[in-house]
Amino acid sequence: MDDLHTAMMEWARDGYCCSQIMILAGLAYTGRENPDLVASLGGLCKGGYVPWGTCGALSGACCLLGFYAGKGSSWEQKDPRLLFMAEELHRWFRERWGAGGERVGCGDILGDTAAPDPIVCSSMVAATLEKTLQLLVGQGFGLQEGRPS
Repeated sequence: MDDLHTAMMEWARDGYCCSQIMILAGLAYTGRENPDLVASLGGLCKGGYVPWGTCGALSGACCLLGFYAGKGSSWEQKDPRLLFMAEELHRWFRERWGAGGERVGCGDILGDTAAPDPIVCSSMVAATLEKTLQLLVGQGFGLQEGRPS
């Protein structure tokens, strides 16, 4: 986790937001690059740029689950473990950071005046990434293999 934590801090310093950091971790594990995918996750930054939007750490982590278990082409099927992992991740995140044990918007978690920032939110991003990776490994996914390309 030390190398991953260092990489996360470098990505944050490079200007990537929490949702992008999640997918960058998956790409790093698999040795792949996909700037278009990373850029697209920028749309989830800061709760989709509204204070009531879902925290990018959670939405990005769900995308990371899909990176490994989602349907990527017409002939594929979504892995049935995806639903379980997403439900477990949401439950864990709500219990740990949800305002009132439920609300997971950036504004709910950080307060309406707080400006989400990967540096400020680093412990939440790190813990969410760690939980996501645990779920994947626990369900038998090889982090280095990823989905078939």
